[in-house]
Amino acid sequence: MLKNLEIQNVALIDNVNLEFSPNLNVLSGETGAGKSIIVDALNFVIGAKQNKGLIKQGKPFMKVQALFSSPFSKDIHTLLTDYDVEDQDEILIMRKLTSEGKNDIKLNGTTITLNMLKNLTSLLIDIHGQHEHQHLLKDKFHLQIVDMFIKDKSIFTEYEEKLNNLKNIQLQIKKLNGSTENQERMLDLLDYQIKEIEQAKLVIGEDDELLQKKVAMLNYEKIYESLSAAINEIDGQNSTINSIKKAQLNLNNITKFDETLLEITNRIESTKFELIDISETLKVKKEECFFNQSEFNEIDERLDKIKLIKKKYGATIEDVLKYLEKSKQEYETILNSKSNLVKCLEEKKVILKEIFTIANKISNMRRQLSKNFEYSVKTELSSLGMKDADFKVYFSDFVTEDTIENKLTPTGCDEVKFLFSANAGQSLKPLSEIISGGEASRFMLALKNILAEIDEISSMVFDEIDTGISGDMGYQVACKLANISKTHQVMSVSHLPQICAMADKNIKIEKYTKDNETFVNARNLNSNETLLEIARLSGGTQDSSVSLEHAKELKNRCNAYKS
Repeated sequence: MLKNLEIQNVALIDNVNLEFSPNLNVLSGETGAGKSIIVDALNFVIGAKQNKGLIKQGKPFMKVQALFSSPFSKDIHTLLTDYDVEDQDEILIMRKLTSEGKNDIKLNGTTITLNMLKNLTSLLIDIHGQHEHQHLLKDKFHLQIVDMFIKDKSIFTEYEEKLNNLKNIQLQIKKLNGSTENQERMLDLLDYQIKEIEQAKLVIGEDDELLQKKVAMLNYEKIYESLSAAINEIDGQNSTINSIKKAQLNLNNITKFDETLLEITNRIESTKFELIDISETLKVKKEECFFNQSEFNEIDERLDKIKLIKKKYGATIEDVLKYLEKSKQEYETILNSKSNLVKCLEEKKVILKEIFTIANKISNMRRQLSKNFEYSVKTELSSLGMKDADFKVYFSDFVTEDTIENKLTPTGCDEVKFLFSANAGQSLKPLSEIISGGEASRFMLALKNILAEIDEISSMVFDEIDTGISGDMGYQVACKLANISKTHQVMSVSHLPQICAMADKNIKIEKYTKDNETFVNARNLNSNETLLEIARLSGGTQDSSVSLEHAKELKNRCNAYKS
């Protein structure tokens, strides 16, 4: 429960320290006294969106501390362990916001993030603002409310496990191309590609060689003339070879006089033979130099074929051959996976059948529990002055095994909607379409009164739950709050004297002016001050004996109800 709330520099508050009762706490005050500031501060410390506009004018920061006392639920202890925060009998939350926008959050002295704070406080306290009850009236939350009555949650764990199994098998099927038809199409495509590449009989470097040959054929006349000229220079009438022969002959005549010239003549000999060999090679090249149109066409066609293959499968022949190898491997994998896909599809059918069975069990449980829930809601509404009100939990039709895969959600296959009628003879319609503000307040209170027995959150805050309610109905609302406060700590911001009289602790919010500056203060009321506040809320004069007697009578009536 919330034991203490300390507020510093929030809006018109300098410093306020509030102590709360474990039962029913009522905050009251004049209209505009600043009751909403207390709720804003509480919302801030439990994780609401930061708003620098709440920082008191002229102050560098605002700070709120909330102290919660045990007992705490198992989930809270688990979170403290996960957050590496010391698990104590009390939980102290401090949140500070500076004018520069710096946000500082500490849990028992340990710094935590905003998301961590929200996760924790969602298990500690539940705040219902003046319009927050509309949140409970939205269709998408109705199923969550119904499921709160299912005590044994193991069936949801079983459902979740089967749903995870289905997701895994669906992923495997997707990797296996989704269906046997897809596999066949993929096999046909790969088979065509493999055959097309293999039939091309590509050789690495072949395209470069053919291109070079094509260029040579296109320039064969120039090549022939150049080869002829080169041969003539090397081995013609006045050729290099003849000149070398003459040089060799001259040197041979004088080697007997200088033996060192023998090495040079040998080198000249080698050069002569090398030139002769070069000449013979060039002659062969010359004989090969001709233009054959048929051969040229074949080369051109081959290059076009290679170009087409490269355009489809890779930038180079080497890339194409790599693609060929990869395609062969993929072909074999798919061929082998066909049997795996058949197995996966059969396994999927089995899992869907299991999910169908579990989802139907969940749906039947919900429908059965909803009958008692409907009766409880109508009973509570009757006690709140809505004797002719009707209420029904509408369920969508049961799904079939053929359609269940498209209807699956994380919590089953049901779509739930609350239907409501406030008056006799009025047909049931969706709650959000037909209910008025006052009716919504009473409906929400009836709902929270029913859920109080199963809700593990220890503290509940109702910000003007009495909106649209007056007369003796205010007393009935006060009784409902008292009922909830037997198992939960309740804090209610109210303007009704009946609710004020039902309180175990009364806190008055007051606005005052000092040195031309406005302040808001909050203080606990003693028994006499409580009677004066009840008298004020009743519309009487506080110093009137009649008003005070009426306040005492109302207080005694409330005390008698609680006892």
